[in-house]
Formats: sequence, structure tokens, C-alpha cells
Amino acid sequence: MENTTATSMTTSSPLPYTNTLMHTKFLLVLLPVISSVLLLLGARRGKKWLAVVGNGNRLPPSPWRLPVIGNLHQLGRLPHRSLRALAASHGPVMLLRLGQVPAVVVSSADAAREVMQAQDHVFASRPSLTIPRRLLYGCTDIAFAPHGPYWRGARKMSVRHLLSPARVRAYRAVREQEVAALARRVAEHGAGIVRLSELLNGFAKDVAGRIVLGVRAAGDSGWRARVDALLEESNALLAAFHVGDYVPWLSWVSAVDGTDARVRRAFQRIDRILDEIVDAAAATGGEISPSSAVEEADGEAFIHVLLSLQQKDDEAPGTAELRLTRDNVKALLEDLFGAGTEATIIVLEWAMAELLRNKEAMHKLQLEVRRQARTTSNHSNLIREQDLPGMEYLRAVIKETMRLHTPGPLLLPHKSMEATRLGGGRYDVPSGTTVIVNAWAIGRDPSAWESPEEFRPERFVGSAVDFRGRHFQLIPFGAGRRMCPGVNLAMAVVELALANLVARFDWALPDGEPVMDMEETPGCTSWKRAPLRAVATQHYC
Repeated sequence: MENTTATSMTTSSPLPYTNTLMHTKFLLVLLPVISSVLLLLGARRGKKWLAVVGNGNRLPPSPWRLPVIGNLHQLGRLPHRSLRALAASHGPVMLLRLGQVPAVVVSSADAAREVMQAQDHVFASRPSLTIPRRLLYGCTDIAFAPHGPYWRGARKMSVRHLLSPARVRAYRAVREQEVAALARRVAEHGAGIVRLSELLNGFAKDVAGRIVLGVRAAGDSGWRARVDALLEESNALLAAFHVGDYVPWLSWVSAVDGTDARVRRAFQRIDRILDEIVDAAAATGGEISPSSAVEEADGEAFIHVLLSLQQKDDEAPGTAELRLTRDNVKALLEDLFGAGTEATIIVLEWAMAELLRNKEAMHKLQLEVRRQARTTSNHSNLIREQDLPGMEYLRAVIKETMRLHTPGPLLLPHKSMEATRLGGGRYDVPSGTTVIVNAWAIGRDPSAWESPEEFRPERFVGSAVDFRGRHFQLIPFGAGRRMCPGVNLAMAVVELALANLVARFDWALPDGEPVMDMEETPGCTSWKRAPLRAVATQHYC
């Protein structure tokens, strides 16, 4: 939830992704017309930035670049893969020019440790990006907020009231109820094909809905449609490319190609949905409407905490806890609900896909969880959270899944707040530089992992390596100040759901599908490109 996380649970970077190639081609067509003007302006800007470094000091190595667009054309369809290829030639600390924006890319555990531990205080801020600023109410969420008093207060408040270990434990009943409902939906398919991606999508939304908003969907209610629209609009656009962020003199391109209009329409729709949710929570304590068949969650939902902290006109400032405006409340809801839902779906979907491809790992995991289920006094055929602590192989499978399929392959970008050095003091990094951590490349670094492209959960059995920010060869949720604060909540949901899916069902690929598509989609987060389908046969422990 930096990202993800994120984390906010979001941990992924809104670098130019899905429409980068379209914009690059557009810019290349314009080059003969605008190059003379922009090269002059770019040269002045570049000289100014280089002057900050100082004579006799060194910048990180850099690949060749084109005028105006710099290295944007080298990002490709899947930037985390393209950046790993560039780092293989230029090193784990590498300088790119994303248009006119200097960006340092780190691709090793040691370099990531420098950014997120040794110099965490220097790299704790975020660069200002147009689309997150417009969609997240001036970046008053947690993931994209710049370092400062508001971010510290919002993060502290979110951890205290939603993401602390005590609060995560308080929602144990919610998780167990929703996992039981997921298992029932799988069982309803009999021996037929289960559209697993679709079921996991609904499950994650129901869990996050009950915990964050105090409600859960029922069937195809209007609530579900509104939540789907909220997530689809925000996730798609946060991955979009705004030319003005990288080439300020070409910001008009986003008006011409429709990006600005699309963002404006999306924000209006998202804002209406969030207004409905906030008004309903304030008026009825959580119910969206009588026709939505809403069920209240156990305990106080996070939305009610946010509303209690909303700034009122007649309240005096200076209280100990952060005071929130209505827009702050909506930004935090969009951030926490959306990121938490997305992280859960991505990890569960990739874990089940890898297990279906690796029958030996599936068998070992089933033996572990079924053995544990038989030794408990529970007669409901449901693995509960109290059964999980002894399941080492379960946690190994989840770690290995996130190593290979990091939910946010590029963590949200950091921004240096003062001049410093990286690469063991070899390279100068001026104040205001964007720093990108390629967590996906670090997870597949052959210097850190044996057979890094293989799915081998056994590498984590008996290993102390974890993903909570202490071991920098595995950082799916980031580390340091900007680490995703929702890691405990996300993993509590993932562990319980995965344990029950493999314990209660035997899984196989549908007939005629011997090879599974394991490609990811372009975007901020690493979704599986082809929806996951499987055949589930009920197993009675």
C-alpha cells in the first residue's frame, strides 16, 4: 500500500504505460515542427539541472535518448521489463530522461536499501503528477500525498483506526464470513468451470466494502455497480500518461487527444459515487439504500471514523487528531478501498495460476492445509485464522507469488527533498529528482535469487526473508516511511482465502487448456492478462 500496496495499499507507479506508444508516435510526427523551439528550452532546462550537480561530480549512467522525449520511447508496453533490460546494460542505479524530467531508476536490493532505509528521510516525498492530483482531490490521499504534516497525520490516523494489528484482528469475523461465502460460490459450480477471476474480484470488493465502508454487496445491487465503476475509472486513469508531466511545453497534447476530457468526466463520475457513499454513511450509519440488501460489518467501519474527523465549521482547530474536509474523506476512501481491493485480487489470482501450473506445489500446499484442518476442533470444514500460524508452506507460496508477480512492479515514485548521493556515494542526485524503484526486477535479480524465473516456494521454507520492508530483495509493499501501511490487512485476507480454496477443493485446468496464459496487462499494477478459469472438485477434509 505504498504501493500496492498499497496502502494506501497501492504500490505501483503511474508512469506512462497504456498509451505511451501512441503519444510517442504523435510526438515523433511533431518533431520536425517543434524541435528547434523545444530543444532550446530543453537545453536550458537540462543545463540548469546539471548545474545543480556541480562540477567534478558524477551522474548515474544513462542510456541514449532522443531530443524532447528523452527515454520515453524506451519504456515499451511493460516498463518494468524494459527498465530491467536497460539496467542490465547501465547498472542498478541508472538515470533516464522521461521527457524533460530526470528520473533515477534503482534495480537492486542494495540500491533500494539506500533509497528506502539509509536515506529514507531524503526520498520520502512524491513527485506531483496531473492525473492523481485531479482524481485524488489534490493528492490528499496517503499514497500520492507529498511528504508533510497532512501525509503524516492521514497515515497515522489510517493505521490507528484501520490498519494496526489490533484493528486487523477486530475484523477477523468479517474475513471468515466472506471466505465462507466465496467457498459456497465455488461449490455452486459443481464440477463445472469456475470463473475464478470473477469470483475473486467480487470477494475482494465485499471484504474491503465491509471493512472500509461498513457494507457488502448483495447480488447485482446498485451498490456493486457503483463500486465497479469507481474502481474501473480510477485504476484505468491512474495508469494513463499525461504529456504535460514529462514535457511541460506539450501539455496541450492532452487536451487535443482527449485525455483531459476523459479525466474530467471520470472525476465527475467518481465524485458523484463517493458523495453517495459518504451521504448514505452519514445519514444511515452504513446502508446505501433499502433496496441494496446491505449487511453491516462487525465493529466500526473506517468511513465512520473518517466522518467523525471531518472538519466542522463550528469546531475549533488545534485538536490532537487530523481534521479532515469532505474532499479529504473521499480521497482516503478512494485510496484505501481501491488499493486494498486490487492488491487482494492480484495476489490471489496469480497464486492460484501458479499453483495450477505447478502441481507439485499445489499438492504440498494441500497436504499442509488439510492436515492442519483435520487437527483442529473445527467441524465446519472451514479453515479459520487461528489455524494459519503453523502453515509455513502457505506463506512461502504467497511470498514466491509476490516475488514473481509483484502487484505494483514499479513502486510509486519517490522524490528527493535535498541533494544527495546514491550507488555507494558514486552518483549525485540533485534535489527534486524522481526516483523509481523497480521492485519486479529486484524480485527476479539472479544475484539475489537462485533460478529467479522459476516458481519455487521452497526457497522461503526455513528462510527469514519477508516482505514487510526489512529484506530489500523482496519489497512488493515498499519499505520505509512510504511503505504500504495496509500490508497486514491485505495478507490476512489473502492467507485465509488461499488456504480455504486449496483445502476445500481439488483444482485442475479445463479440458483443452493445457497451457495457461501467464502474461500480465500493461498498467500500474500487474494484473493477469487472461482471466483465470479452472475446474473445482469439492474435497471433504
